[in-house]
Amino acid sequence: MKIIGSKRGAIAIAVVAVAWAFVGVERVPGDHEVGVSWEAFLKHRLSARLVFENPARRGLEVVPFEALSSAEQASLIAFCRIRFGTVDPDQCQAIDIAPRSRI
Repeated sequence: MKIIGSKRGAIAIAVVAVAWAFVGVERVPGDHEVGVSWEAFLKHRLSARLVFENPARRGLEVVPFEALSSAEQASLIAFCRIRFGTVDPDQCQAIDIAPRSRI
């Protein structure tokens, strides 16, 4: 019986590890009524990181790429690559903002 339990435990660990590599969660700030929301997504690139945040967001505002520091620009490009599969910050911001503007 212990062998069956250890197999189930190993399978559970494997499922969690695979999900961790392929699934991410983005923290999306909202206004004072909505607060913070969390959006699950499938990663376009494998990553050990689970929780993501768009470094160009300042509350409800989106800072233009050119106004970000070089470290923030690098973070935004890494975020865009994993979240949306693009390294173009303008395309990334357009994809990121589009679904929320329809609400």
